[in-house]
Amino acid sequence: MELQQLKDRNVKSVNLNGIEYFDVKDIKDNHPDLKVDIKKIIIIRKNVYITAENIQEITEFDKVFKGLFKA
Repeated sequence: MELQQLKDRNVKSVNLNGIEYFDVKDIKDNHPDLKVDIKKIIIIRKNVYITAENIQEITEFDKVFKGLFKA
């Protein structure tokens, strides 16, 4: 996903060593229409972050698949 798109959606982020990282907890809690590549997350001081290129919008397939496991 594009960096500016995530900033426009107000996804929390931090800049570490010149690289913009996005808060995975914020994505999980406040942006259910986004998904992250869990193989690409980094953990810094107990916080979980990911770069913009490893975040995507969920697809219709994702929505159906998610719906199968709701209690």
